[in-house]
Formats: sequence, C-alpha cells, structure tokens
Amino acid sequence: MQTQAYFDDIQLQILHEIRKAATSIHIAVAWFTDPEIFEQLCQKAGSGVRVELIIINDSINRKSGIAYERLRDLGGVFMMVGDKKKSSAIMHNKFCVIDSATVITGSYNWSRQAQQNSENITVISEHPELARQFIQEFESIFERHSGKGVVGADLGKIVARLEALRHVIELDDEDDVSLQLAKLKKLIAGSVEYAEVNKIIAQIAADQLDQAIAGIETFVRSRKQIAVYVAPEIGEVRLELRVLELQVAALEDEKAEMERLLRTYQFRHAIELGEIIRRLLSLRAERLQQDVHASPKKEQAYQDAKRDYEEFTQDDEQARRNEVAVLAIEDQMELKALFRASSKFCHPDLVSEEQKVEAARIFHRLMESNECNDLDAVREIYNNLRKGIFSTASGTLSDAQRLHIEVVRMRTRVTELARTARIIRGSDAYRKVARISDWDEYFSITRQKLQQELIQLEGKNEC
Repeated sequence: MQTQAYFDDIQLQILHEIRKAATSIHIAVAWFTDPEIFEQLCQKAGSGVRVELIIINDSINRKSGIAYERLRDLGGVFMMVGDKKKSSAIMHNKFCVIDSATVITGSYNWSRQAQQNSENITVISEHPELARQFIQEFESIFERHSGKGVVGADLGKIVARLEALRHVIELDDEDDVSLQLAKLKKLIAGSVEYAEVNKIIAQIAADQLDQAIAGIETFVRSRKQIAVYVAPEIGEVRLELRVLELQVAALEDEKAEMERLLRTYQFRHAIELGEIIRRLLSLRAERLQQDVHASPKKEQAYQDAKRDYEEFTQDDEQARRNEVAVLAIEDQMELKALFRASSKFCHPDLVSEEQKVEAARIFHRLMESNECNDLDAVREIYNNLRKGIFSTASGTLSDAQRLHIEVVRMRTRVTELARTARIIRGSDAYRKVARISDWDEYFSITRQKLQQELIQLEGKNEC
C-alpha cells in the first residue's frame, strides 16, 4: 500500500490517476462540474473502461452545463441522488475507486470552484481491500437511490437511527446531523404512524436540540424493548474512520518530509556556508562601527548589522548541533518509504486507545531518526513494527458512539494537519529549498559568490 497527500494541482493529479485506469472507475462525489475530468471519463468509457458516476441532485450540478447523459450513451452509469432541496446530506463521502485497487478521497469536490480553494486529496494505491470496501459503499448508495434497496418503516432501524442522530447532535457535527436526518426521513417516508419522530425532526430543524434529544431518549426508551436493534451502519462509519486514519498518516508523512528537507538544508547550509556568512556579517558590522565615528546617523545601521550577526551566529550554531547524515539518492528513497510505512503502524492518532502511550514513544523516536536521516534506526523501527504490535482504532472499535466520536476527532486532526502542511509549503523558506534541483551545484555557486563578496569587503576594510 502507498499513500500520498496532494495540496497543489489536484485536478491534474486526478486526471493522471484516471488516465491510468484499465478496467473500472467508480466515483461518488457531491459536486461534479469539472468539464476536463468529465471529458477524460468519457474517453475512458469510450475505450471500454467501466465508468460509474454518482453525484447529488442540486442546482450546482444541474446548472453545470455538462451533458452527464453522454456517459450513459458511452456505456457508463450515471445517477443523480437527492430531492433537489436538501440533497447535499445524501452524499457524505467524496471518493473515486480506480481498477478496484486505488482510492482517491479528501476534501476536494470535483468542481471548477474547488480548483481555487485550499483543498487536498489523498491517493491510496495498491490497496484492493480498501478499494473493495469503497465499491461496496458505492453499490449501497446506488441501490438505495435506485429503489432496489429501499426499506419500509422498520422500528428497529428507526431506533438505531435515532440513537445515531443523538450521538452526532451531542458531538455538534452538523454534517453528520444532516446525514443522519436524511437517512431517518427515508426510513419513515410514507408512514403515518411515527408522529413523535416527525416532531423530533421538526425540533432539530428549529434548532431546539435539547428538546430533540429528550424526545429521542423518550422514544428509544419506550420502543427499544419491542424493537429488534440494528446497529447504525457500523461498517460504513468504520470505513470512514479507516480512510481518515490513512489521510492522517499521509498528511503526517507530507509534513515530516518537508520538515526533514528543511532540517537537511539548514545543516548543510551551516556546514558549507556558515563560516563565510558569519565572517561577512562580522565585517559589515565592524565597518559600520567605524563609520559611526564619522557619521552618528549610522548608529542604527550598525546596531541592525550587529543584531544580524548575533542572530545568524545563534541560528548557525543550532543548525550545526542538529546533525543530519548525508545520504545517497537511493538511500533517501529508502528512508522515505520506510518512514511512511512505519508511521502508519505507530502513529498515536491511529492506534487503539490502550496502545497510544507506547505508540507515541516509538513514533517520537521514528520522527527524530527520520529528521536526522538515520536510515539504520528507521530500518530497525520498521522491522519491529511490521510484526504487528499495534492495532488500528478503526479495526477495534465496535460501539457506535465511540466510532462517531473518533470520526469527529479524526476529521479535526485531518483539518489541522492539512492547515499545518499548507503553511509549511507556502513559507518562503520551504519554497526556496524546494526550488533547488541540484544541491551540490547550488552550494558551490553560492559559496563562490560569497567568497568574492568577502574578498571585496576585506579589501575595503583594510583601506
């Protein structure tokens, strides 16, 4: 399995993955208004690839100008779901499955507007089991909205849905509240025997959440004894949690890789250029100090130069203490692969509750080893972790309430990590380092320029 988070050129990355499709493409997204991606899907359908697309039935999609029916004409499958009013709650997930092996998911909707937003996707490849689960979810959505999977007002399912609704209200998760409401309304559609449930729905719509929770508790308490309890789609929630775990891992990998790159650059910069720069800054301060005697107005410039020297010296000494091993290209690639694989085993956000402390200890050691390019240490950690000493939260939780709590927590974690990674990627320091294609050449040229500047400044100071 491989995971990769993307923050830039997301549309191009989606197109790249679609072009690789050989047998099938399953897509379930809320908004799909991107004509370039749709054109690529039509080309794939025309070449014999099975293409199936589900989107919501709202004004954004209806006014997109895309002739979605063209996909059907080419042998594909297309469906709009929802009632044209509040259909956004129908499509909670945004995902694509390619060739039953690669999953694309994340915050990015496949729309024109999304290209201007700060969004991200995670591509999970070589994971047929996860892909299979998503295809099952796709088929479940299709069956529910094609009429094949519609059920009547089953009391046990209504009780289960109400309990799930109470959980997400207490978690203050608006998206899940809308989702659970939509499912509850579908359960009681056409039934006249559940006035209490309709009252609860009305209270939620009026933002009378305390009354709604009290109504749910009363209804469940009075009906649960005679209802056959059906858990509220534990598998669906567990699948979302598993994907969130993989997104957290991918985002952590991206963040760690950028931090490792910056640390490696800072160390090499200190070793190769630090002494020259310190000498330059020192000479500039000395020259300005001499000039102050002739022109007191230069006092501020001297103080600034002196501060620049002191700050650089402090930063340079710190960078030298953070020693980083120099690795060959193939070793760098191995380090990156082993770190990514190891982080998915021991990241404290991903393991069961009782294992978090030990996982945090190992993950901290893994991060430190990765940052200083200690390939041997990362190899050792990976070889120990691959024995399966940790269990994922998504694989161990079975209680609906705990699953929902974990899902909300992990959504927040994904948002935080995406924001942090975006800040690092947008920083001047990272952009400068990322633009360097050949570090040997860069440091060689920079050293030559600094040496020439140093010679000139030393000559002026001697005059």
